[in-house]
Amino acid sequence: MKIKSTLFAIISIMSLYANASQNADDYKNYIEKMYQSSDLIKIKELELEAEGLNGEQVELYFLPKVTAESKLRTDTTKGSIVENKLELNSLLFDSSITDRFKEKNNKINAAKYALVKEKEVLRQSIIENLIGIEYYKKLFATANDLEVNANLLYKQIESRYSAGVAKESDVEQAKLLIQKIETESHNITKEIDLLKSNIELSTGESFPERGVMLPEKVFQAIDTFKPDENGLHHNLDYEILKEQMLAAKNNIAQQNSLFKVSALTEQRYKDNAKNDNDSYFGIQVNVNLFDYNKKNAAETSFKNYQILKTKMDFKYKELQNTMKSLILISNSNEKELKGLENQSITTKSIIRNQKKEYSISQASYYEMLNTKFDSFSLDKKITEIKINDAINKIAMMQLTGNILSL
Repeated sequence: MKIKSTLFAIISIMSLYANASQNADDYKNYIEKMYQSSDLIKIKELELEAEGLNGEQVELYFLPKVTAESKLRTDTTKGSIVENKLELNSLLFDSSITDRFKEKNNKINAAKYALVKEKEVLRQSIIENLIGIEYYKKLFATANDLEVNANLLYKQIESRYSAGVAKESDVEQAKLLIQKIETESHNITKEIDLLKSNIELSTGESFPERGVMLPEKVFQAIDTFKPDENGLHHNLDYEILKEQMLAAKNNIAQQNSLFKVSALTEQRYKDNAKNDNDSYFGIQVNVNLFDYNKKNAAETSFKNYQILKTKMDFKYKELQNTMKSLILISNSNEKELKGLENQSITTKSIIRNQKKEYSISQASYYEMLNTKFDSFSLDKKITEIKINDAINKIAMMQLTGNILSL
């Protein structure tokens, strides 16, 4: 009865996983939904909108500034007099206007990259954990299959023991194997729950009960990814620093502009009657011959540019070194995985031979059960290597700005 109950529980759990996979949420829809609900992404969207509004001020530099002024004064001879003044000032040209437009574009681009970066961080976290979930689900199925077989063999050995053919130690060894597998299954379930919790932590939303199905093409894109050092220029952190550096560079000339040309007019009124003598329309030219404050501001802007340029150069070197490290890890993973897979093939061959030998009493039950568990242990190591290798390659894709293509 105990074995039947265990088998029923195993089959039920496997059915739940199978149904969950079939009814899982669509990957792309889930990602988009998480984008929409992310407060961090909303913040970056607002920052981009704000930068766009700042950019409009630059684009509409020619729009006139209009001010109105009204005074009430008392004259001993004329009594109360109302004086009104209307001023209009419009910038026609500034020697640094081109730099202002360039800086505006750089700031908007930096805000765009910052928004994309936030999406990249969220997507990367989701993909890394979904990959772990998918691999551990397969391992869980392997553990359950092993547990089913172990229970069936336990039933057989128990019958042999009752018939006086098998030893009591065989029965105890069978129980021990089942306990080991149950422990491993429990650990796998906990690992899956932890990965789901990681996704909830990064998204701020509950993980769908039905799960999320990661498309096979995502696995293939990660598995077949080949790093290209030239792609490091597309790293989003590097792109942000680059735009910030260019914005600082284009800000230098603005701090000490040589000249500007403006159109201005002033219309004066006394008691609602226009005063033509004091009203005028003209063109004003301002030439900056020397202004220490402006000169100092330009030097400060140049220092800011140098700082950001140095940060950008350092970032690229950092990306290069990180990529080299990740490539070494990837090569090591590949060799280790190949070795483990060869061991797994050999172990499964041994199991097939032991089954034949056991049926004619040339191999002990103890040997066969332990080899089966060794096979599962190898599958577990292979799973862990595959997960680590996938995460390592995802890190490479992040360095070259390829995460959002997944």
